[in-house]
Amino acid sequence: MIQRVIPVLWACLLWIITALAAQADDPWSGTWESYWRTGQAELTLTQTQNTVIGRYEPNSGTIQGTVEGQLLRGTWSEEDETGSFVFALSPDGQTFSGRFGNGEYWNGFRDDSGQRVQSFHGASTPREALMTFLTAANDAVYHGDAGQFRFIGPILEYEGGSINSTDRSRRRVGMWTILDKSTFRVMDAPLGPTVEGGDTAEYDIGPAGATEKVTLTFRQTDTRSWVLLVPRQEELEAIRDRFLDNLGYETLSEWDAHRSQSPRTTLRNFILGVQAWDAGGREMALDTMDLSEFPPRLRGFEGTILADYLRQVIDRAGYVVWQEIPDDPDRTLPYDFYRHPVGNISIAPVQVETGTTTDGTPVTETRWLFTAESLDKLPELYDAMEWMPFADGLSAPPPLSSFFGTRANVLQVAPGLSDRWGPLEEWQWIGLASGVALSALAGLFVVPLARLRSTPGSVIYRLSRPLGMVLFALGLAWIVQHLGITQAGLHGIVETAGVLVIISVAMLLYVIIDLLGQRVLEAASNTKGFTDEIVASLATGLVKLLVVVGAIIACADLAGLPYEGVLTGLGIGGVAVAFAARDTVSNLLGGAILLADRPFKRGDLVEVSGQMATIDNVGLRSTRLRTFDDAQLVVPNSQLSDTTIANWGIRRKRKVLLTIALTYDTPADKLEAFSKKLIDVYKDQPRADVDAITVGVKELNAFSIDIELWGYFKVYSYEAQLRAQEALILDIIRLAEDMGVQFAFPTQTLHIENGGQDTATQAIRSAV
Repeated sequence: MIQRVIPVLWACLLWIITALAAQADDPWSGTWESYWRTGQAELTLTQTQNTVIGRYEPNSGTIQGTVEGQLLRGTWSEEDETGSFVFALSPDGQTFSGRFGNGEYWNGFRDDSGQRVQSFHGASTPREALMTFLTAANDAVYHGDAGQFRFIGPILEYEGGSINSTDRSRRRVGMWTILDKSTFRVMDAPLGPTVEGGDTAEYDIGPAGATEKVTLTFRQTDTRSWVLLVPRQEELEAIRDRFLDNLGYETLSEWDAHRSQSPRTTLRNFILGVQAWDAGGREMALDTMDLSEFPPRLRGFEGTILADYLRQVIDRAGYVVWQEIPDDPDRTLPYDFYRHPVGNISIAPVQVETGTTTDGTPVTETRWLFTAESLDKLPELYDAMEWMPFADGLSAPPPLSSFFGTRANVLQVAPGLSDRWGPLEEWQWIGLASGVALSALAGLFVVPLARLRSTPGSVIYRLSRPLGMVLFALGLAWIVQHLGITQAGLHGIVETAGVLVIISVAMLLYVIIDLLGQRVLEAASNTKGFTDEIVASLATGLVKLLVVVGAIIACADLAGLPYEGVLTGLGIGGVAVAFAARDTVSNLLGGAILLADRPFKRGDLVEVSGQMATIDNVGLRSTRLRTFDDAQLVVPNSQLSDTTIANWGIRRKRKVLLTIALTYDTPADKLEAFSKKLIDVYKDQPRADVDAITVGVKELNAFSIDIELWGYFKVYSYEAQLRAQEALILDIIRLAEDMGVQFAFPTQTLHIENGGQDTATQAIRSAV
């Protein structure tokens, strides 16, 4: 495989290097779209070493210059006029910046797309000359194809002659403005001279809704072709001003703004939008169609297929000349662009809601849109005219939707499957049946196969069912998207497929989140701290809840239900659940409080409501504790978060308090020496806090003299405290033995008198 790929890569690299080298040798050669302050032109340049020659249209001008590094200096000429220029090439060779000799800018960019074919470049009749001018100018202005100007120059003649190229450019623009602002039918233009035997023809035009008209004059040349006479600049400006005054506008900008909503603008935006579909034109085209009958989230999907149908019908109906479409925004009647026995293509004013005011009142505006009735008839209309060839100057466009692409591929292999059976064509029925069967087989096959080869509770076992549902739902969605099932009026299938995809994906995510949550909880259970467990439990539950809520909202949105209603319903349902399970909710909140406060950790010895126990585990609803008797206590988190907790497990040091009882026959000096020695014994302990020690005779008890020792051990667990205290007590016993003092134990002395006859006293001691 690699041995086959490497030669291909080398060939591609060699081609790129060769192309770059060729461009580096003659970077000025090629076609350039250029423009300046008052016009534009297409340049065709050829570079030979340091010399560049070429032509530009309109006006059939010529260029010649010399290359100086990145600069091109030279002269331009047309008829009896000439001038100088300087161009500076950009580093990537795709644009140039330039100036005329008079200081005005002249910039351009490389056009490697090739010239657009222009079918209407005849001038054998006045009608042909007018059609050529309109189509070429429309392509140049609205499609940015300056190369079309080459068809304009030969069909224009300037009354009284022209002063220079600037005068010709301004008069062309003025003539174009008058034509573009008018509404007329090209087919009404004359086919010959107005007077038999004459050499001139006239045709009256004017804006829609205006009473003011202007007469176009055509003249037949010696070569029997016809040219359009362009009046002088001052006359063109006077005609424009009469139009403005007649329609009540102050400026052309005001005119354009007022007529931005009209049948002409709608049709033009649609055609321009579909031609630049992937470069921002999609939204422009969809905004021209009344898709109000579709749910908002389906309008993009449905609109794309309808745009394909509409473009196919328009391109077969005929070549569109914008000036034939009315641009009067005050028109009250719909405009029938195309009438057919099956159905019409109509553009009508529609009230579109654009927002709401502060008090909730809807804000609407009137837009001219392709009517919903026209869009509904598009599939039938397309069937009726599918075999009609495209209009002259147009070719089959690439499909916008996956449906048209699939249809073209299928019918290329089996053209006989285009017959319609009821609402669908044969290939659609076949694709629908086989697609549903394959999707169901894939979804149902995965589940039993996975479960047979796995054990219950395993990851594969738990994922098999939702994964099977996802496969089936995605298969159904693919069928809907590529087979155009919705064009049969079965719009609910799109919603059903979308809902199935959302639900199945949500189920799969739910199971995956649950499995990941279990793994995290298992990892957290092996740590001392309980914080990780609470975080894992809360995070898992929260993500699950978000998946469920997100799926509900997505399904509601797909079905056309408003967000507000769904969220309100969830809110009311949440309140109801909260009241019904307020204890559970309270425990969940208690767990969150424990997570925030962190009053203890796993293994800590705590005292809760007088009960001593160690922390065993903390869950979302309750906390488990282990008593000294090995009994397990389960305390709800809500109670635990509201009660006083004494955490003996987080003490920095543990107190040691001993009472040492000595017999009454211990001399005072020994008591004093013993107390001092106790301090040394305490300080000799490895874990003793030597800065916190109190030793002294505390009291004379009934049967002993008590010495109290109060200190601290720097230990953290109860077991360590017990070991340190044991070592201290043993050292105290050794000290008592060394000093010859005795520990007291409970005794009682009883004195008995013999009725006053025997004055001897007998002391009887008995151990208690």
